Order: sequence, then C-alpha cells, then structure tokens
Amino acid sequence: MFCPSCGSELTEPNQSFCSKCGSEIGARLEIPQLRTERPRQVSTNTLQSPPESTSVQIYQQKPMIKEGRPGPYSKKCLVFAIVSIGLAISGLVISTGSVIFAMISWFGFAQNSIGFLLRLIIVIVLNIIGLLFAIESRLDSKKAGELEPVNTVEKIGSIFAIIGIIVNTTSIALALIIAPIPFYFSYSFPKRFL
Repeated sequence: MFCPSCGSELTEPNQSFCSKCGSEIGARLEIPQLRTERPRQVSTNTLQSPPESTSVQIYQQKPMIKEGRPGPYSKKCLVFAIVSIGLAISGLVISTGSVIFAMISWFGFAQNSIGFLLRLIIVIVLNIIGLLFAIESRLDSKKAGELEPVNTVEKIGSIFAIIGIIVNTTSIALALIIAPIPFYFSYSFPKRFL
C-alpha cells in the first residue's frame, strides 16, 4: 500500500498517518492497480508548491486576576484620598462659617469683610491642596492597578479620590462665586438700616 499524498510505501496495513509526509491515511487506502500512466514531467524552471502545512491552534490564556494584600501604592492611594476629603470638609466648614458670619453682619462694609475674604482665600488654598492630594491618589491607584494584586484598599481609595476631586473642585468654584458678594452689597448699600 502507498500513501495517497506522497506515494511512499506504508509499512503497516492499518496505518493512520504516513511516516514520511505525516498526512492522514484514514479510509482512503487503495490497493494499487496496474495501469499505464504517463510519467510526469517535472520542469526545473517551475516553482514547486510547498508541502501542505498542518495548523495547530494555540489558545491564549486569559491573564489571571490576582487578589492579595495591599501594596504601598494602594495604601498611599487610600491615605491621600482620605486627606483630600478631610481638606474638602474643613474648607466647607470654614466657608460655611464665613458665609453665616457675613449674613449675620448684613454683609458688612468692605473694611469689615476683609476677614471674610481672608477666610475664603484660606478655603481656596485648602481645597487646591485637597485637589492635588486627590489627583495624586488617582495616580497611585493607577500604579497599584498595574503593579499590585487587586485589593479593596485600592478600590476604596480610588472611589474616595474621585469624591475628593468632585468636592474640592466644587468648593473652589463656590468660593470664587461667593467671594465678591459681600463687597457688592457693601458698596451697593453703604448705609445700614437699623
């Protein structure tokens, strides 16, 4: 018996694959018949087709998500986020106190509202520092996601950092909106009504 692909002689009658070319024999075994064939003429100028290649499918493994203890970036992420929220809360407390004081004193005159303006400047500085801490916390969260196993400390820090960014940005905007109000009222209504 002969291989139908390459024509080499098979060594065993129930052979499944050709030992020379590796093609599958299966049920295609034929007993050679005697017939007259014209010999093939092979030209040296023509290119021969490469032998058929068998493809082997390679499966890529999905990266395994490692869960583990928090690393240094996760811890920094959480600490910076908590500091950011703390600065935002302290800024809100100071600005609320300033607004209440200014409302009680009927927005005062410009000379009397210097303390109000000073408190709002302190609030803006505190919130800018809080915003920087929140941004640094998000950067540490990104590094922790790349270099450390998945952990809840990093996730909580990331959420707190987003909250810190939102609250600090809102507080800065409100402080910039509220700052000119006492000066407007003090110059618009120079005399107090008693």
